[in-house]
Amino acid sequence: MEAMSPADTDRVAGVVNDALAAIHEVLERHRVTEREWHAALAFLTEVGRADEFILLSDVTRTSVLIDAMEHGGDDSGATASDVEGPLYVDDPPWREAPVKVYEDYEGMGDADVLFVRGSVTSIDGTPLPDAVIDIWQTGPSGGYDIWDERQPEFNFRGRWRVEDEGGAYEFQTMLPKPYTVPTEGPVGRYLEAVGQHPWRPAHIHFKVTAPAHRPLITQVFFPDDPYLENDTIGAVKAALVRPVEPEGDHLVCPFDIVLRPAA
Repeated sequence: MEAMSPADTDRVAGVVNDALAAIHEVLERHRVTEREWHAALAFLTEVGRADEFILLSDVTRTSVLIDAMEHGGDDSGATASDVEGPLYVDDPPWREAPVKVYEDYEGMGDADVLFVRGSVTSIDGTPLPDAVIDIWQTGPSGGYDIWDERQPEFNFRGRWRVEDEGGAYEFQTMLPKPYTVPTEGPVGRYLEAVGQHPWRPAHIHFKVTAPAHRPLITQVFFPDDPYLENDTIGAVKAALVRPVEPEGDHLVCPFDIVLRPAA
């Protein structure tokens, strides 16, 4: 761990002291017992062992709060950010044009083929042909490749460079469906204990980078999803709900991406 500057040390001390004061106030107000406190510590230990701290941050809507404080109030016209979540996988495969992010697999059912298309530009409208788009999503059966054993590795994941001089991009996927966050671990028990459902609306995750611009992490949602108004992690933003229209034998979702220049 790198040595901290005096300013960083002061900030850490301030945040930690306030956090401890808030925790102590809650414990005193509710007269939490020694047995209950030990149970809470055991739960947090189990969350760490299960590598579910990001998931816990998400379902407590803490991730959304941090995202809002970090990126809220941006009136530049840039695409709204959103939380990354715990299901990103490092080094996803590069996809070649025409970009298709999945392979068919047994059990995918009669799913709708979806083309997502748009452009990647700077806030002044300048196209960004060197932008890299990185997406991940569930398959039409409602699972990510990392827990759905029927799917090939890295299915419904991929990244590619835009390369079009006008910043245009397009990729072929399938319309995802609502799904539940993982519930077999300690966070699942937490959701059950507090009476919170585990469902997320259908969505596609995006990471978009371009030279001299701020990276963007966001999600795209779809109309008429039953969980748009009740996402268990509270991540739905109206600006990120994009229309889906039929086009021939497939569906199309338009999604223009606007990046902010780096400071």
